[in-house]
Amino acid sequence: MEDVVIKQLDELIEVFGGCQCELCRLDIASYALNRLPAKYVVTTQGELLSKLDSLDLQFEANITTAVTQGILLVNKNPRHAVTKTEEI
Repeated sequence: MEDVVIKQLDELIEVFGGCQCELCRLDIASYALNRLPAKYVVTTQGELLSKLDSLDLQFEANITTAVTQGILLVNKNPRHAVTKTEEI
């Protein structure tokens, strides 16, 4: 699940103009992962089934929603000092 969330994060953070520092990226990923079901895989068969899940439109929509909400929340409340250039 972490890999899928990070991939979505990489795609969406630029769309929403979010801060791309490591702290903000980790906060966004943590927010999203805490709102999504865990997907643990230990076998090749389990990995294949997990990849099939990722093709499901609802699965993709849930990840996109969680990551987008995380970006918006962290943009409003970053845990680092905001510089003048970030405000613009």
